[in-house]
Amino acid sequence: MNTIEIRKIGITSLAADAIVNAANDGLWAGGGVCGAIFEAAGERQLQKACDAIGHCDTGSAVITPAFNLKNAKYIIHAVGPRWSGGMYHEPQLLYSAYRKSLELALENDCHSIGFPLLSAGIFGYPADKAWRKAIQACQDFLSAHPETDMQIIFAVIDDRMLALGQETLNELNPDQDISSKLLIKGALYDVVFFHLPEEPNGYLSNWYPATFAIDGITFSSTEQYIMYRKCKIFGDEECASAILETNDPARQQAIGQGASGFDGTVWNGMKQVVAYRGLLAKFSQNENLKQQLLDTGDAYLVECAHKDIIWACGIRLTEEERFDINKWRGQNILGFALMEVREAIRQDQV
Repeated sequence: MNTIEIRKIGITSLAADAIVNAANDGLWAGGGVCGAIFEAAGERQLQKACDAIGHCDTGSAVITPAFNLKNAKYIIHAVGPRWSGGMYHEPQLLYSAYRKSLELALENDCHSIGFPLLSAGIFGYPADKAWRKAIQACQDFLSAHPETDMQIIFAVIDDRMLALGQETLNELNPDQDISSKLLIKGALYDVVFFHLPEEPNGYLSNWYPATFAIDGITFSSTEQYIMYRKCKIFGDEECASAILETNDPARQQAIGQGASGFDGTVWNGMKQVVAYRGLLAKFSQNENLKQQLLDTGDAYLVECAHKDIIWACGIRLTEEERFDINKWRGQNILGFALMEVREAIRQDQV
């Protein structure tokens, strides 16, 4: 049975097939969780094993034996991102660090894994956001691998962090994920709801940080690409250049909404084509995001934003009306474009 739980316990005291070290990219012994793990495992031999690997990219993970740790077989060294305001792909990198760790555990026949809260210490990731991304990553992995029989345990030693983690785990329950059902003409279909990047399935959001290139230009998100193309279509070169100068999706959107020469009829005819091209590049050029998209199977993808009746379904992520398509107030253009991108990627892999 797949489970996620949070315990008040030091990670080196946790009994699990693998425990995760909050590592740095050089895989050196450090302080905090990292220092405690190196000391418990035997610093000299663990450092020697890490030196043989040499390096680990941010957002990735590597594995070594657990050496002197009595309750674990492996140590997985995961490198989370340093927090820089959230505009430098920190959510994506943190999600990836958890997913890579879980993939390594699965590859090495582990059925239990212990995590610290990655990046929430000296790397400065806000604890509430770190918990959301950690639990989201774990839930997504378990949904994609229901046969694994994996026990995921978060080890914390602070009462406040324990309470915050439990609150987030209770809020982000799996019933709101891929197992949800959407009612369409009397039949029920799998559905994945999403809205903001930091919420469940946030990688589907246009605001989610994900680097990709189109026509020789690198974009930081699909929001940036869509707003850039909107300005270019209507000949506003100044606004198009301004959009490329910021990685803040809210700022990009504000600039794009003020594009001179805008014509609603023209944009209504082109916006979904523009979105499709940007989304295809985003998911084709980022392997981790591509796999997450493919893991949704044939589920309907639905953006939940109550004020958006064009790109979203016009219903909040917390409202029961989202489960019935007849109660939607919006068109869900983004969700349907994502489904077409998923199918295109799937066909390309055949």
